[in-house]
Amino acid sequence: MKQHSLLLTALPALMVAASTMAQTAQLLNGTTLVAKVPAQLWSVEGPIWNLDVNAQGIGVMGRVVTVPSSIDGVPFGMAGTEIVDSHGENLGMISAAEFDRLMDFNALVRDTVGGLACDVCGPLRLGPVRSIYSSSEARSPSVGGTDRLPAIQAMIEDNYFNMGISLYARYMDVLPVSWLGKIGVRSAQGTYPTSPFQLPPRESWTYPTTSGATLKAAGPVYVDQAGNEYLIPFAVDGFVIEFAENVVVGPVRAVRRGDESTPDSFLIGDMMITMNPDPRLELAFTGVGGAPITQDTMFQILESGKVPDITVGGYQVGEHMLFATVIEGENLYHPSMGIVVTADRFDVRVDRGEMRFRGVLAPSDGYTLTAEVGGAVQEVPLTPAVDFPGSVYDVRLEGLNLKGLTTLDLVVRNGKGVELHRQTFDFTEGIRD
Repeated sequence: MKQHSLLLTALPALMVAASTMAQTAQLLNGTTLVAKVPAQLWSVEGPIWNLDVNAQGIGVMGRVVTVPSSIDGVPFGMAGTEIVDSHGENLGMISAAEFDRLMDFNALVRDTVGGLACDVCGPLRLGPVRSIYSSSEARSPSVGGTDRLPAIQAMIEDNYFNMGISLYARYMDVLPVSWLGKIGVRSAQGTYPTSPFQLPPRESWTYPTTSGATLKAAGPVYVDQAGNEYLIPFAVDGFVIEFAENVVVGPVRAVRRGDESTPDSFLIGDMMITMNPDPRLELAFTGVGGAPITQDTMFQILESGKVPDITVGGYQVGEHMLFATVIEGENLYHPSMGIVVTADRFDVRVDRGEMRFRGVLAPSDGYTLTAEVGGAVQEVPLTPAVDFPGSVYDVRLEGLNLKGLTTLDLVVRNGKGVELHRQTFDFTEGIRD
């Protein structure tokens, strides 16, 4: 499954890298920063407490992490975030220049995307169902210049309930009558409604408690010319924003397309899986080999009923609604994906001239796969897969001159030997000696 999480266990290696490389960072206001020498490193992992829109700062764990405009001249984007246009095109991550998109109010009003994900899909981004702050903080009056307001939290909670009720109406034939009560639609006496068309008064509903969005970040301390210090993330794998890392894996038992007011959805058990409605966060669909596919294609596959298991990652509100940010089917293939080739688990022994790796080819009927590295050309033996229209392989190459090499090409040809697809893979991380 695709992961953005900053693995703090890997931080020592990042620290070594940082200590051997001088860096500069540029702030949105034009200020140039330089990393302290020797390197002074920091890391945080916790709920967001405050946003400083003017200074592009994020308060977390009693510290303020500053989002730079660029690091060493390369634009910096906030991993885990996404900007989409009215056609669903991904315009990239939120940057320092768009920092105000993190604010609840903007995500709820200005930045919502009402366009449909496809002709038969639901809307792209109807607005957040969780505040970037914890529900207790978001319900409190603003203090110290924070942008959290009870009125905004109330709108977010209404968005959650409206979405849940609308979705339940589509699954009444397969969900228990207690489902609405489980998501918080209850009477003042705690009883559950049995129909989405006869609901208790709104003031008695209970919105589930939520924590604030989590910032996971690490990097060196930078200074400006005046000696002021800034916590600037590593340029690579040093920053990610997530509401949660909730994951469910299992067979899909019901699928429903959306409409102008209801996102696409499906059920795993009694868990309602619906598409992320928050315009600040990403939404991705992948099939075999991690190849990206469209939302429409993913739901065509799900509706076919030929999916043994699906993996969904996202964030929950309560125990029965998961808002997906990534949906993966490691064995899913659709012709719109074209030729998919993967290679992983590299084990490279340079002094022995040996290399081992594995992967998949889809589709594979009538095709051959050849590995090219260091001038050597070797056909890769394929074994037909039983759960998707392709093949798997596990190959060991010998007698290679691998000194100074870090990449290989995998080439797909048809029965006449015509090259149809070529892809380059980097095996640097697999080099053992």
